[in-house]
Amino acid sequence: MTTVAAKHIIITTHYCPLVGGAQTVYDALASAQPDKIEILTSSTDYTTGQKVAGWEGFDASAPYSIVRLEEMRPPLVEGPVGFFRRLSMAAYDLLLRRRIVGRLKRLSKEKSYETIVLGSVDGLGWMMRPLRKIFPDAKIVIYTHGEEISQQTYSIRADQRRAGALRAADGVVTVSSFTAGLLTSKYGVPRERIELVTNGVDLAIFDSLPQGNIRSHFGLTSGPLVLGVGRLVRRKGFDTLLAAWPRILAAVPGAQLAIAGTGPLSEELKAAAARPEMGGSVHMLGFVADETLPSLYASADLFAMPNRTMPDGDTEGFGLVFLEAAAAGTPSVGGNAGGAVDAILDGETGRLVDGEDPGAVAFAISELLNDEVTRRRMGEAARSHALTQGWDDKAKQLLSFFKRLQEES
Repeated sequence: MTTVAAKHIIITTHYCPLVGGAQTVYDALASAQPDKIEILTSSTDYTTGQKVAGWEGFDASAPYSIVRLEEMRPPLVEGPVGFFRRLSMAAYDLLLRRRIVGRLKRLSKEKSYETIVLGSVDGLGWMMRPLRKIFPDAKIVIYTHGEEISQQTYSIRADQRRAGALRAADGVVTVSSFTAGLLTSKYGVPRERIELVTNGVDLAIFDSLPQGNIRSHFGLTSGPLVLGVGRLVRRKGFDTLLAAWPRILAAVPGAQLAIAGTGPLSEELKAAAARPEMGGSVHMLGFVADETLPSLYASADLFAMPNRTMPDGDTEGFGLVFLEAAAAGTPSVGGNAGGAVDAILDGETGRLVDGEDPGAVAFAISELLNDEVTRRRMGEAARSHALTQGWDDKAKQLLSFFKRLQEES
């Protein structure tokens, strides 16, 4: 763990070793600049109310400083909540906020920061006012990832609170041009206060991929392979991919589809994969360890995840899996929605299609599987593009943005 006083701190409601996109981003940025960035988070998973398993070991091995509070957010409550329960929850939330503010005041006596980053606008936007008082010389930045901007809030008041926090911040970081546009059009954040820092990739793990046949480990053959990786939720579009698959099989006999991931749609997708018209060509891999994924990406002829924006605004914030596939030299077919438009360079590193249209998905995948020259060219372009998207460069860009905010004071 670093002993150098960090200049910037990222505050997040939950953190590694919990798995998630935001956690991955903050860990990568802090790891790239361990002397300048530290993390303030919780040792409790608010989604379950339980202690995060293994957090002590994670913190001890991290190359940067991590400060843990017992809680950063009240536990989630599912189902209908009555009046007295709501009253109790509001009282607990108020008490928790007072504890957090007290800890921040103690922290201010130990350290000073140039930049304080709120990693969740909805969960931490309330901290804007107390942070201004406790750290009057610090710039306050909100880091956004996509769905928390595009997705509808549960009430008009909640949306007003979100807008107020975003407009009160000295700067807003976002991971896609799609979200940057929403910040301006939906919430009135001036464009000059928005910094677009697309997600990066850990290039080191893609430098030397195992040469062994990873396909056989998953029961896959040497035939054309389309791979999908992601949480099994509706916005990822794996249901559309499966709906398109019989047409792909007709156009590319011997093709096989592998989908890695878990989630609420797991049983539904397994049932679809087992339909007679699939001919046993679809393999639902379930959970695949991170250390295995790079080789799996590299073994595929094409990566596919036809993501789409849901009616409530839920969408793909960036689509890091597209960039990871690119780093392994595999082109992608993704949905023309959300942040995927930044992760895939349409016509160059892959194809963007309507993620709601099985016909469009089938056509794009079939065309690329049957055109080895174009597919190889896109794979080479994808790899070249990914090599410019390492986390070291992303962290330097972020620090440059922080510096500019200080210089504008």
